[in-house]
Amino acid sequence: MQVFKVYFKIIKANMKQISIYLIVFLALSLIFSISSSPKEEGSFSKTKTNAAFINLDEDTALTKGFKNYLSNYVNFVDVENKQEKLQDALFFRDVDYIITIPKDFTKSFLQGKPVQIKKTIVPNSTTGMYVDMAVNKYFNTARIYVNNLPGITQENLVKEVSKDASSEVQIDLKTFGAKKQDNSFAVNYFNYLAYSLFAMLVLGVSSNLMVFNNKNLKRRNLCSPMKDRTFNLQLIAANLAFALISYGAMVILGLILNRQNIFSYNGLLLCINALIFTIAALSVSYLAGLLIKNRSAQSAIANVLSLGLCFLSGVFVPQQLLSKQTLTIASFNPTYWYVKANNAIGTLSNFSFDNLSPIFNCMFIELAFAIAIFSVSLVVSKQKRMTNS
Repeated sequence: MQVFKVYFKIIKANMKQISIYLIVFLALSLIFSISSSPKEEGSFSKTKTNAAFINLDEDTALTKGFKNYLSNYVNFVDVENKQEKLQDALFFRDVDYIITIPKDFTKSFLQGKPVQIKKTIVPNSTTGMYVDMAVNKYFNTARIYVNNLPGITQENLVKEVSKDASSEVQIDLKTFGAKKQDNSFAVNYFNYLAYSLFAMLVLGVSSNLMVFNNKNLKRRNLCSPMKDRTFNLQLIAANLAFALISYGAMVILGLILNRQNIFSYNGLLLCINALIFTIAALSVSYLAGLLIKNRSAQSAIANVLSLGLCFLSGVFVPQQLLSKQTLTIASFNPTYWYVKANNAIGTLSNFSFDNLSPIFNCMFIELAFAIAIFSVSLVVSKQKRMTNS
């Protein structure tokens, strides 16, 4: 196993350069792990909105009762009743909602006339909808009492409406069936794996091929008693071993960071998909290694391949944000199908054959890329042998 041993001696000599990408991958994984802490589900808390209350009517029992009721939903901010002051308050977000009670509002309302409270809100404000619901609830309830109890006094009206409007219903949230697992960290982890794994394989494989394909060294090997077939088998075995070691190191790192998601059916599929992608990435790395002739071009090609294919295929930018033209171009490389399979695995909760079929199709395409690129590599390797002989 002389070739096998020499292969890993060359890897050891280039370990500093290769380990940089493993460190970058570890940093990305830790950052994502910290930033993606799980959010508590099923909880709700009221948030009061800053609002200005402008009363152009008299201080009647109805307007006072309404303002007192509304204090449960808003924080009242004193703003001078001038258009410029009110506009400034909205612009600088001192208030998000301005409530204006029109003149003779109470009198018109008690007589059953159609009358509305004026509102001014920040455009596209979600908090404004919450206040709208509170206002409508109060006056819709009041309208029912006015229409069905003629002559009711304002004091009794406010008392009854406040009692009805403040009533709450107790709701218990219950979950039936298994809770859906959040696989976002695992999916992003394995997507980022494509970048570092690609770069590590290109650097490791090309470092060895540059040595073994050296013209003088190759001629000396031809004179040795070792058969050419044995030499190639040991080289292939060393390449596979290096790829599997790189893959295993990253999977073990994933187990340490997120054991719960990895030890699941989704995690198992992600590991299988990553293993198939490793084979495809190895075939690309082997072809690139045959074309790399010097050290100065090695790092450049490793970065262009890893970063270019990952940006194009949805590793750093989600595939749903990429244009159709970009995705069409990206579909001609295995990284695209690897990321597509990972995204599908992350949303999987029912492991039926129909749901698994699209994922297996992506894996099959990755394998097809590996076979096709390896076949091209054999042709290139044969041509280089004929040229150097």
